[in-house]
Amino acid sequence: MAKLRLRNLVSVISVTIAMTAFVTAQGPRNGTTGGSYLLVPQGGQYLSGGGATANATGVDALYWNPAGLARSDANVSAIFSRRSYIADISINYMGIGLKMGGLGSIGLTIRTFDIGVIDKTDVFNPDGTGEQFSPTIFVLGASYARSMSDRTSIGLSINVLNESFAGVEASGLTLDAGIQYASFLNIPGLSIGVTLKNFGTPMRYDGSALFYQANALGSERQTEWYKVSAAQFDMPFNMDIGANYRLDLGANSVDLGFTFENNNAAQNEYRLLVQYNLGSLASVRFANLTSVDIEDDTATTIDEGALENIFASYSFGATLNLKQLTGIGLSIDYGFIVTEFFNDNQIFALRLDL
Repeated sequence: MAKLRLRNLVSVISVTIAMTAFVTAQGPRNGTTGGSYLLVPQGGQYLSGGGATANATGVDALYWNPAGLARSDANVSAIFSRRSYIADISINYMGIGLKMGGLGSIGLTIRTFDIGVIDKTDVFNPDGTGEQFSPTIFVLGASYARSMSDRTSIGLSINVLNESFAGVEASGLTLDAGIQYASFLNIPGLSIGVTLKNFGTPMRYDGSALFYQANALGSERQTEWYKVSAAQFDMPFNMDIGANYRLDLGANSVDLGFTFENNNAAQNEYRLLVQYNLGSLASVRFANLTSVDIEDDTATTIDEGALENIFASYSFGATLNLKQLTGIGLSIDYGFIVTEFFNDNQIFALRLDL
């Protein structure tokens, strides 16, 4: 039976790698999809995500791999995090996970983006028309995960997206699916994971702002109302294949994590993470994200041909477990992510495990 499970898992990974190669061969797609906010990592425990698809657990895993929800030791887990993003944008992330015994685990999450107020401009008023608008973006998620054995877990998330600004609105639906396997190849401490993320139907803007008054060409009709049909856009589908190895050092331990992300919307990425765990009291971590360079054949200059990832750099963070002080499973996470061209990102997260 164990050999059969391993054979099935190897088959899944092989198919995933083949699909990854197929998507990679399609060339650069920067700017050709929407919903780029789905690619912004949530929480502060895993930083850029090195190894997270393989070892993330509890409600904190729902962004990286929903299968990790089933591997939580807590019956109830919750998280709240706030990230200072680029261009004065802030991101709030909240989630709760519940264990349901033999039925598995369920989780609910919400992501909101605080973009602020923007001055409205047009071709006749490049400095502003005097009007303002405030974009709204949120993502609601519902997840289910279940342990298939003492080593394997699977998970599925359904995300409802909504974004609106200045009289137009778009909604969509995406799916995330993942698997985690602990003690891979009977090696204690070695975990692997595979995640398919942001698989969904195209979205299209609609709303009152798409109506305008005009005269039809070649017609003697009076000015009438016409509606612009907005083009649809795809979701930023990606695949993560990751591994994490925990090296025991007596009372302490070290985690070494690696993830390869095949991104259908931008550059492919390699994510690394090294974390030192001071027992169950605290941990410190260092991460690095490297993008695979993509040459844009349509570019006319050297500068135009360079497609860069502003987050392709290093990050670091720490976690403090307050259980010994509070008597409950309360943890605080902090992350600092270096960003090119914009202000560096900071993340604060509060996690509760009961």
